[in-house]
Formats: sequence, C-alpha cells, structure tokens
Amino acid sequence: MREAPEQIQQFMGGLQGPITIEKWLEMEFVNVLIPVALPFFAMIIGARAIAGSEERKTLDLLLSNPVPRWQIVAGSVATMAVSLAGVLVIAWVLTYVAVPLAGVDLGPGRLAAGLAALWPMCLLFGTLALLASALLRRPALAIVIPAVVLIAMYVLDGLAQVSKTVEPLRVLSLFYQLGRPLEGDFLWTAVLLMLAGVGALTGAAMEAFARRDIYT
Repeated sequence: MREAPEQIQQFMGGLQGPITIEKWLEMEFVNVLIPVALPFFAMIIGARAIAGSEERKTLDLLLSNPVPRWQIVAGSVATMAVSLAGVLVIAWVLTYVAVPLAGVDLGPGRLAAGLAALWPMCLLFGTLALLASALLRRPALAIVIPAVVLIAMYVLDGLAQVSKTVEPLRVLSLFYQLGRPLEGDFLWTAVLLMLAGVGALTGAAMEAFARRDIYT
C-alpha cells in the first residue's frame, strides 16, 4: 500500500499513521465489500414485497385477507431489518473467530461498531427499493433505481478522494458519512439521520401502497 501511487492511496482512504488491522478492515471490508454488496440483499426484499408479489399474481390473494396495507409495508421493513442484522452478526462472528488465527489485536466492540454503522445504510437502500416497489409495477426497476443511487454514491466518494474538484460533493455520499467506526469515529448524527430517512421512506411507501390499484 505504501508503494502504491498517491491517488490509489487516497482512493483507499489514505494512509495516515500505521496500517492497523482496523484501518485494513475498513479499507477492504467495512467501506467497500459490505456496503456495496449487502444493500442489494435488502433491495431484493423491498422490490419483491409489492411489485414482485403483484408480478407473481399473489398480491391480490394476500390483500383478500383482513390485513391492512400498511402492515404489509411494515412487515417488509421488519423483515429487511432483522435479515440485515442477522447477516451482520454472522459477519461479526466469522471475522472475530479469525482474529486469533491471524494473530492480530482487534477488540470485539470496535468490530461490532463498524458493522452496526452499516445497518441503517443498508436498510435505507432497502426501504428506497420498497418505495419504488409501491410506486412501480416492475420489481427489476424497483431494484435498479436504488442500485443506481448506491453506485453513484460509491463512485462519487472514490472520485472525491482523488479529485479536488469533486471533493466538496463528497458529503452527498453515504460512504463518506459512515466515517471510520472501527477506528473510534462513530458518527451518531449520520446514523440517526439515516434512520430518520428509513422512517420517511417507509411512511411514503405506506402512503403510495394505500393509494395503489392492484393488477391481477
């Protein structure tokens, strides 16, 4: 890493100070792998909840039961939240099991904080897909919209680290807002704002689904 070109170093988050296990995990795992891959898991759940069920001709059967529409949306969000938490817990367990084998010093609290910071971000993209699913009738399109936003934020964050022109726009990326929780920089404000965004998107999805006609 130290022999890499300066722009590559900046793209990977910079090399201020020694390369600790926390810094390496943030560069390779917390800031790249999980926040790019895991949101798609939540997006699929959100997209299949309404538009996917309608496409499979099962939504009208579900609504024939005495179940309010808002409960379907709330249940989908709860499913996303629990599923994401389960995946992150598994990632914590497997990573921490490997810590003694690697012979490194990594506290379980720091690792838990780093993974916990990803939960509201992944859930935010899942609820965005759920809102798109409530507005649109194609589950594929309900995944594409939040996926484009996710990839755009990732590219923006990477470009901002190597370009002074793009750097002021970095605040628009959730990858930047995550901070460095593994190194003790846990941004509570960003987490709370993302959770507020989850609530707002969930409410919007409930309102959109309440007014939607179902095609059979």
